[in-house]
Amino acid sequence: MAIQTTDTKSWDEFIQILNNRISFASPWLSTLEPVTGLYEETDNGIFLIKSNQNFAIQFLQTKHNKDIENALEEYTGLKRAVRFKLDETLKPKKMPKPKEKEHIETAKKMENLAQMHSFCGLNLKYTFENFIEGQNSRLAYQVARMIAENPGQKKFNPLFISGSVGLGKTHLMQAIGHKILRNFPNLKIRYTKAEEFGNKLIEALNSNKSMVDLNEKMKKFRDMYRNIDVLLIDDIQWIEGKKRTQDEIFNTFDALHQAGKQVVFASDRPLSAFELIPDRIKSRFKWGIEAGITIPDLETRTKIISHHAKLSNFPISDVVAELLAKEFSTNIRELEGAYNKASTMASLDNTELTVENIKEYLNLNDKKKKITVNNILDTVAKYFSIEKEDILSNARGKEIVNARKYAIYLTRELLELSYPNLAIEFKKNHTTIMYQYDKMKKDIKTSKAMQIVVDEIKDLINRG
Repeated sequence: MAIQTTDTKSWDEFIQILNNRISFASPWLSTLEPVTGLYEETDNGIFLIKSNQNFAIQFLQTKHNKDIENALEEYTGLKRAVRFKLDETLKPKKMPKPKEKEHIETAKKMENLAQMHSFCGLNLKYTFENFIEGQNSRLAYQVARMIAENPGQKKFNPLFISGSVGLGKTHLMQAIGHKILRNFPNLKIRYTKAEEFGNKLIEALNSNKSMVDLNEKMKKFRDMYRNIDVLLIDDIQWIEGKKRTQDEIFNTFDALHQAGKQVVFASDRPLSAFELIPDRIKSRFKWGIEAGITIPDLETRTKIISHHAKLSNFPISDVVAELLAKEFSTNIRELEGAYNKASTMASLDNTELTVENIKEYLNLNDKKKKITVNNILDTVAKYFSIEKEDILSNARGKEIVNARKYAIYLTRELLELSYPNLAIEFKKNHTTIMYQYDKMKKDIKTSKAMQIVVDEIKDLINRG
């Protein structure tokens, strides 16, 4: 029910109140416009605000969402949750003229921060303050903090962060960037994904005009990644099998390392699992330190989702947090996604999240799935980026043989099949199957990297 439609004057008055309350954010408050009527009561209890500045949305949502909600309630008498929407069609507004010297300096700082954010490719929500450290991430977290305080130290250069999808590698890598920007605002930082690096390289190489043009494009490309102080490359596993990109990464790393610049890589698997990257490149990755992030334990997952809920302004009880942490145990993104879905539905129903309704919203009672040989084969094939038929074939390629031994081991472990039955399923000789399983069992006991791969595939299988 709309009590009163918003008008320009009342919205401007409200923005002025916010300017007085959170003056540090004033450069970005001026970019805001209401989508929902200022005095409008909505069924879902949400007040929607739009801006043409993605940085403004990230900054205000992360740092001042609660301040805006409180001010809105005081100004209108209506209690609503504030949500933001990016609308790039909005015409840019001029920043309000600050009345005091302090405000002028603040505006300059914010403009500089926006420019640095845009250049670096960093997401504001990925900071150390928003990262929940656990036993699973302790080494990676502590080394990342040390790098942020003093980038370029030889023993931590490069830092190679490994871990499965959705465990916080990108978060930690970008947190380094944010902290360095605050500690050393004059340093140049660039965050990129390996695929983006490779695509820009291809663009530079695809010059059909002249050798001069090619040289100019390659110089521009190399300057982008070498005339900086900190390079953060995510998903470095993407370069496997891509020789030209590997060569460019190798040379870029050498140029930065020799100049004392900091390099950080992130990968979805440990260095020891890299099969298609030359030793000369892997040796460079090993010059510094490798720090893995494994699946967090229940206590850490509970803390993570409780913190996420608090930042989302829809807090949950410890019991609900633990239920979510138990049900979504292998991937933090999936855990947060489950919370986001459930909290949105609870908001629409105008109720809090309870154990009962969260089971209903997320269909948790129907979540469990029976594991079969096909489940295992499909998951192993997907993990190693090959076809399921390759595992069951007689192909002897290194990647296929590697995947096959994991499939045999996991099928025996998870389904407790006899060797004769395993031989039938894998279309192999009984003694071959027995040898493969026994060898894998011994190797896993002495190889942490292999155990990590086994655990990750198990989690993917259980997740269905």
